[in-house]
Amino acid sequence: MREKWLLDASIRDDKVVLSLYDEENHAVKEHETELVFHGYIISENPISLAEEIGGLDGVVSSRVEKFRIPPYYVDTVDVVVFKTKSYRLLRKLLNQGIGKGLKPVNNHPHPLVEALYRAGIRPLTRVNVDEKNTPATVEWRPADKDPAVDYVVLRVEHGYFVAETPGGENRFWELRDVAEFIVSNKFLLAFTDELTYLRLLEAEPSLARKVYRWVTGGGFHPSEYFEWSRLSYTPLSMMGNVSIGKILTTLEALLARDRKLLVDKTYGRREPWRTVRELLVYDRGGVVYQPSPGLYWGVCQVDFKSLYPSIIVKHNVSGETVDKPSCLNRTSFHWSPHTVCMDEEGVVPGSIRRLIELKELYDELGKKTGEELYEYRKSAVKWILVASFGYLGYRNSLFGSVMAHELVTSTSRELMRRARLVVEEKGYRVIHAIVDSVFIQGVASPEECVRVKELIEEATGFKAKVEAHYTWLYIPRDVKGLKGVANRYYGLLSSGELKAKGIMMVRGDTPILVKKAQYEALLELSKAVRPAEMASRLARAHAIIDSYVEKLRKGVFNVLDLVILRNAREGYVKPPAYVFEGEPPYRLAYVSGKLRYLEKVESLMIDVNKYIELLEKARRELPSKKDVEALMAGGE
Repeated sequence: MREKWLLDASIRDDKVVLSLYDEENHAVKEHETELVFHGYIISENPISLAEEIGGLDGVVSSRVEKFRIPPYYVDTVDVVVFKTKSYRLLRKLLNQGIGKGLKPVNNHPHPLVEALYRAGIRPLTRVNVDEKNTPATVEWRPADKDPAVDYVVLRVEHGYFVAETPGGENRFWELRDVAEFIVSNKFLLAFTDELTYLRLLEAEPSLARKVYRWVTGGGFHPSEYFEWSRLSYTPLSMMGNVSIGKILTTLEALLARDRKLLVDKTYGRREPWRTVRELLVYDRGGVVYQPSPGLYWGVCQVDFKSLYPSIIVKHNVSGETVDKPSCLNRTSFHWSPHTVCMDEEGVVPGSIRRLIELKELYDELGKKTGEELYEYRKSAVKWILVASFGYLGYRNSLFGSVMAHELVTSTSRELMRRARLVVEEKGYRVIHAIVDSVFIQGVASPEECVRVKELIEEATGFKAKVEAHYTWLYIPRDVKGLKGVANRYYGLLSSGELKAKGIMMVRGDTPILVKKAQYEALLELSKAVRPAEMASRLARAHAIIDSYVEKLRKGVFNVLDLVILRNAREGYVKPPAYVFEGEPPYRLAYVSGKLRYLEKVESLMIDVNKYIELLEKARRELPSKKDVEALMAGGE
């Protein structure tokens, strides 16, 4: 039998339905199969309950198993574990248990996810179906390709609806044009956010049936969704309301299930009482400098590789391992009051260890093949790793704690301190540091930058990479013009390209016209490859901004290039006027000094002075004459 892709899995009429995709024919065939669902209930009389459930029709088996209970998984509890091939019966028994005062546990992840996991059926991999109608997953390798499917990804950029397909991008201003585009094409999968999906259905109700599967978790690339689905055994049809944090929690919960660790939200890890001084010292985030603004020549940017996840894995940081009361093998740290129990691997490090390796593997495959596929997969894994730290201190986290969160941040601060000291001992100067990035001045070449990176790795014991080598780097001033801003900088790479972060040119809510103006100005600056050339290039950059100001004053512009995009958000204290004027995502323009919902394209309505203010704001992110003078004088 020809191998097919397991595109999706769902429960329909108490049957598990697998969506099998034939890549050659671009067709989906739905296949019914049986999987075993697991239910877990705590009872005062577990043996009698297990016997009672075991005697019911449709129950495959029922027995009592011991699970270790949170917060530290030392004590155990008897849990009635029953199996059934009927999802309907599973829900019925769990609901009846609640009605009788019993306590269902291990409620995460969804029973279908656990059933797929236990059966070894991984979504978005190739499968074979044998004579007994049983699917079997073909071994998945990270270098394997994704299925070639007809898809559309819908997102909003600068007010336009962007429809990305395998053939390229299409941009639409009107929502009804997007609907017509989808209707006229045969897409197997569509990816967008829930709000855009609902608005599309209002415009064209038949769209729900025009696409085989809508995934409303956001406008991410299919390869990102496929990777999340594969890693977490979560079918695409369940991705609509699944956050990155939930994907991480699914990985953790499946590991906990294998280890017989109870998943129960009613248990928490209480934060101990601390003095104000202790809070100030230990309850801090990562390192974030407030850099001095100005131009810096010869700058090397070294980033730690997956710093926070690597700390979690190397030091076994997990909610149940940090400050564990009963422990045989305890590790302490001179930079933190917290300790870690090393008796067994924690749930969090056990869940992400493979992900760190996978991210590096995708990075290598991307560099080796040049295929964008591996960049998408690396991005998908990266976001799970980012969540592994964020969820560590989240109050609803099943496997984290505030203490574990504090230990990771304090360790990161110690590592950044070591990095700074080792480069300064070699005569370099650290001009900026932010979370896991160090900016070092006085590095003449990319080759020297590699040597600096190796110094940092040796001093810290953690992997790092050369993120960039700048011929020059500029850190703009804040609104008062006195200090630098931590997450705002740009510069000319030694490769000749521009790299920017946080400035108006790269922000999603900056109008296209302002972006173009600043980008052209920075392109002019990038022609300065020696300090002596900066002054003349800066004058030309200012002239570019001036030309855009003049265009606005003369009315020479496209109104659509002035659109400012705002997304809907919760918790408005005082909703702005445009919330009542239109629907999200809000496409706005300045009219009479205020942002108003843009209904019609009429240039006479536009308040050009507000856009001139935005251009002047972009101008202020250019180096000042004092910056250039200080550079030429050999100052900061």
